Amino acid sequence: MNRLLLLIPLFFSVSAEAQPQVVNFKELQQFLPQGNLGTYVRGKTDGETSTMMGFTTSWSQVTYSSSSDSCRCTVSIKITDMLNIPSYMSIAPSTSGSSGLQVVSGYRKTVVYNNLSVVETFDSTSHQAKLQVTLATRFLVEIIGEGISNPMTLYSFLDKTDLDGLKRIAQGGTSNQRK
Repeated sequence: MNRLLLLIPLFFSVSAEAQPQVVNFKELQQFLPQGNLGTYVRGKTDGETSTMMGFTTSWSQVTYSSSSDSCRCTVSIKITDMLNIPSYMSIAPSTSGSSGLQVVSGYRKTVVYNNLSVVETFDSTSHQAKLQVTLATRFLVEIIGEGISNPMTLYSFLDKTDLDGLKRIAQGGTSNQRK
């Protein structure tokens, strides 16, 4: 019996090590677009890894600014690791199937882009556009454009985000393999 009690802490320490961990926000930064994109100048990154009520989440974000003659715009790209949020899929934007909403000043629709379901939102009155992509029921990638006249602008930022690297992590890979 005493030998069995000695093995219990060993069992729990091995089990804890086998569990996937939330990616630290500093590591998530490597999956954000790097460098300037066209007339958009890359700003500083921001992020945090935090634990609340026993659940750990992590996010990292970068904002691009453009002050060209045709656009005084900003684009923010945010990656959130929702691994430890058990009800994440029930609150995540719906990215499965086809859906849409049309209003006077814009729309919200689900589109397929490069084999990804993307929720695209656009408001022509406020000139705000948003893309949301859920990867492997774990990562939420949000791209928000302010002062945007065409939501297609945001897809170039989505293309420069290392989605394949995030998928590798979700499948148990490491975060140090940027494509």
